[in-house]
Amino acid sequence: MSYTTDADLYRLIAARTLTQLAADDPQAEAPEPLILAEARAYADAQVDARLRQRYSLPLASVPRELRDWALALARRWLYERRPDGQDIPEAVQHAAKEALASLDAVRDGKMSLAIASAPEGETLAPE
Repeated sequence: MSYTTDADLYRLIAARTLTQLAADDPQAEAPEPLILAEARAYADAQVDARLRQRYSLPLASVPRELRDWALALARRWLYERRPDGQDIPEAVQHAAKEALASLDAVRDGKMSLAIASAPEGETLAPE
């Protein structure tokens, strides 16, 4: 189950920037779908690593804050792909750090999400 969609990334990051971050060909006119998928998979893994300690996965629904945290992590992963020497914007770093802190708070029981688990064997797409 993914907490985000490619469309979420397109809404978060300007099309030109997203293409620069998620295409290995400098002449590309669109992001590479496999790179977007890898960014989302990275974020999903980070979220799952923390949630599985408190919730049964997959979740029955994806609350907005969970989607936003996963997007922050996927965005940072995309920026980290840039060649050495190119700084990651402070806002991107801050959002990812805040997302991880929030996920850790959920894991540690300091914060909870109003979610239920999907019936066994079912997976749900993000809302």
